[in-house]
Amino acid sequence: MGDINIASLPDELMDPPLLRSPLYSADAMVLLTPHLIDAIAGTIPEDAWDWTSTPISWISAIDPGSTGPQTLENVIIHDPSGEGSKRGYIVFEILTTEQTYFHELNIVKNVIQKKLVEMEILSSFSIKQIFDGMENLFQLHQLILTQLEEICSIDNWSASDSTIAHIFLEHKDSIHSNYIQYINNRQTADKTIEDQQEKFPKFKDFLIQCTKSRETKFTDLKELLLRPMQRMTRYPLLLRELEKRTPDNHPDKPLIKQAIETVSSIALAVNHKMEGIQHAHQLFQAFQQTLNCPPNLITEKRRCLLNIDAVDSRGVRYRLFLCSDLIMVVVYEGKRTMGVTALLGNRPGGASGGSADGAAKQFRFLRWIDLLDIVDCEDTGNDFYKIRIDPERNQRSLSTLTGTNGVFPLTVEYKIDSVQPGAAQKRGEFIRTLQNEISHAAKVVGP
Repeated sequence: MGDINIASLPDELMDPPLLRSPLYSADAMVLLTPHLIDAIAGTIPEDAWDWTSTPISWISAIDPGSTGPQTLENVIIHDPSGEGSKRGYIVFEILTTEQTYFHELNIVKNVIQKKLVEMEILSSFSIKQIFDGMENLFQLHQLILTQLEEICSIDNWSASDSTIAHIFLEHKDSIHSNYIQYINNRQTADKTIEDQQEKFPKFKDFLIQCTKSRETKFTDLKELLLRPMQRMTRYPLLLRELEKRTPDNHPDKPLIKQAIETVSSIALAVNHKMEGIQHAHQLFQAFQQTLNCPPNLITEKRRCLLNIDAVDSRGVRYRLFLCSDLIMVVVYEGKRTMGVTALLGNRPGGASGGSADGAAKQFRFLRWIDLLDIVDCEDTGNDFYKIRIDPERNQRSLSTLTGTNGVFPLTVEYKIDSVQPGAAQKRGEFIRTLQNEISHAAKVVGP
């Protein structure tokens, strides 16, 4: 993959120019080493380099009352009244981060996607699955950036009159629909990338080369495909800062308030959509990894929130999948350890028939515990957590349990490790989430 043409980069992305020697043409850029040059070319007048020995403070050399060089940054940030300078910093931040974001969208669309099409590594269908929705985002932010750059240009910017919040209000419908469409495709896109890397080594090599190229800013494709979600969540933060730094009498103030409500609502919808996709993906993974898993685990409304490892009093190791309406308890296939705790005894039962399918599974299904069947939970100390269950009180119970001698309630006890690094936090999160979901399930069903 060839590097990007330096000449095509915008001026603001180039490094500051080096000092130029007065003894060379205006186009020659050199690092000034006057003593060395003087030693080589002894005919240079003694005072030819005097100007280089004079200390220059670039800050003090500028008239404090002026804006300094007529750069876009100075024009936006400088405000003769002094009231809008803080606002100018945020406006400039919004502008430059939007430029960076659009540049990354451009990398995805016009560098990576374009090269994949030209190289014919993948089918057109696979490429569409990976990049679906990117074209719409590119066109949307091309419009947004064009408007921002026009308003914030040196000729047009006014600290007291210029507004930018209206841009977000004008495009609110497009922002919402395009981002939801893009996010809806993320799970398909990620799976396509994984599958195609396994099938086509050339595609895997291509992605590796992307991380080594200046054209892609040495960034992984999956990381670039996450940028839209990251950018959407940043808009409310930027606009809130803009509101704080905008005077009450500025014409942008009421528009900013409306824009904050709009983008916050969209960001929240995007976040919920992302969480839903992530939870659905976790549920599907749990189903794929578990031998004899009931097929009705996957439903439209069920979400897989968290999972955690646990052992029982015999040392048998389990994985607890906490879903929105039940806990799926699975046992590890094979002998493993939990932290430094060795498994004691044999795991109950065995893989059905020792099938080839069973050999590929990480877990074996054991039981469901319906959250509505949980009478109470008790943290008994020493990392053990007791769950008391009574499915007989719930006519629609999903639990797959057999009480001791047919008598309920039944108590199950698991040790959830809190000794290993990070385990205590995960244990606390699991228990809190379980308690919240039990309360939520009870409220949904009602008395």
